[in-house]
Amino acid sequence: MQEDPVKQLGTLRVKAILENVPLAIDCVKRWAIAVGFDDRSVYELQLAVDEACANVVCHAYRDMEPGDMEVSCDLEDRVLTIRVRDWGKGFDPDEVPVPNLDAPLEERDVGGLGLFILKQVMDHVRFRCDPDEGNELAMDKRLLLAG
Repeated sequence: MQEDPVKQLGTLRVKAILENVPLAIDCVKRWAIAVGFDDRSVYELQLAVDEACANVVCHAYRDMEPGDMEVSCDLEDRVLTIRVRDWGKGFDPDEVPVPNLDAPLEERDVGGLGLFILKQVMDHVRFRCDPDEGNELAMDKRLLLAG
């Protein structure tokens, strides 16, 4: 059985500012619908892209002039891979504490759920930080067959 070739769905590169996050979300939504994702999966993809892009805006370029962020999608063997890249400050995801979801709301830290949410709605999440090539968050979601 021959594997399907990688199908590049598109790339969007914009300035990493909050006003551009909805553009990225909308592009991913259109790409996901075009290849057949159901409404729930499209919502989860939008949530993941929203969180990833907001993190770039708020953290990667903190205390510096906003640079670019790039969102791209490709489909291979029924797996949609979304890549969110930036050229700001990198981070180590292993240093992000696991949120205590059992603590009362008033005792929880503000924020800190982003990585947790990404891992809940996506099948696979991985990071790569490179001082020359930039930072890349890659997220995979399998396209399930109907029926």
